[in-house]
Amino acid sequence: MTHLLVINANSTGMTTIKNILKLGYEISYIESSAFKEYAETDENKKIKASINNIYYLEDTDDPVKLINLSKDINKKNKIDGIVCVSEYTMESAAAVAEFFGLPFPSYSAIVNSRNKGKTRKILDVNGIHNAKFREVKSWDELLNASNDIGFPLVIKPKTSGNSAGTAIVQDSSSLLNSWNSIQYKVENSQEKWRKQYLRGFLVEEYICGKMVSVEVVHDGATLVVFMISGRERSKSDELIEYRIDMPAKISPQEWQLCENYTLSIVNAVGLSHGIFHIELMITSEGPILVEINPRIMGSYMPFLYQNLTHSNISEWLALIHTGEKLKGNIPSPKNIDKVASSIRFDVISEGKYIPKLFKNYVLDTFEPIYVELQDCEYVQMVKPGDTIGRIQIIFKDHETLQNSLENFFAHIKNELNLELRH
Repeated sequence: MTHLLVINANSTGMTTIKNILKLGYEISYIESSAFKEYAETDENKKIKASINNIYYLEDTDDPVKLINLSKDINKKNKIDGIVCVSEYTMESAAAVAEFFGLPFPSYSAIVNSRNKGKTRKILDVNGIHNAKFREVKSWDELLNASNDIGFPLVIKPKTSGNSAGTAIVQDSSSLLNSWNSIQYKVENSQEKWRKQYLRGFLVEEYICGKMVSVEVVHDGATLVVFMISGRERSKSDELIEYRIDMPAKISPQEWQLCENYTLSIVNAVGLSHGIFHIELMITSEGPILVEINPRIMGSYMPFLYQNLTHSNISEWLALIHTGEKLKGNIPSPKNIDKVASSIRFDVISEGKYIPKLFKNYVLDTFEPIYVELQDCEYVQMVKPGDTIGRIQIIFKDHETLQNSLENFFAHIKNELNLELRH
């Protein structure tokens, strides 16, 4: 039986473990004893209980310690492949894979991708369309960078997950408050993440356009774009995405530009043997990189992709990381004649609602393929930022999807006095 070593798991990683076990692979799992990335839901507890071999290591971000533990595991049962979808552990996982000579993105490629400063420099060296940027570590350096780049600008940690520690700064009067806010968020983050955030910060020019993510697979021989997803951002806070659409609503010309641009980036940073999630902004001058994530798309996106295409990317991961070629397993996104959307319902303002009533209206309005909504029949208070549910839906086209959602959000606000982010 093929033996895979899975290193740390977030919620996406737990689902990946479940799917790989269903395929008949044997799994040994290493989890940080200091940093848990997944929620303790009944489903995740059930998945973890199904794993026969579980090991704990406090410093899973330490390559030397992780290699030593992996050597012990390999003595008991030869490791045939390494799987990791945890952003926090990708670097050390790559070091383990290199030690054993197993198919995985190289350590240098992972570092090039996760360090936004290194990524931007590589794009410049290779003449790839890029945003203006500066690397900073102090307030004085930030002041100098802001003078070079101008406003508005974006500040973000060079190594981060999601949009944590990121701020859009409109003018010089709000620069200090934004810098202090980022420092506070970083200092109060999980210790393991804080170590990575404090590697330094990046200041970038503000890029205006339509945001998409390009999903890329490299099986060691072939590099393919298998999806471009639309990332719909909130009007009240553009750093927050409330919705993912597959495929994105873009023209064939924009699709081709994004494909070509993304493949040039992946080749430039040296990524191979994996599935990668690259975020872009489509501007009037063409696509510009937002960031590279050298792991599969996260959160509910793999589930959405599977519901749309009936393809299981967990199987792709298992094949790629054991040296197999995907061959005909990758469906062409150009053959998709419908659109799937994953929507998160976030409250904008303080108020109250009856969860059961809200759920009934959602079910009456849509025909969800996935539902995560409460059944409580009593009034509940909510505050800004609260998430009250998620759904996934499939429509025949983008126009029908958009019209249905606009009507839905308007009704919820007018009839239930509940304003949701959109």
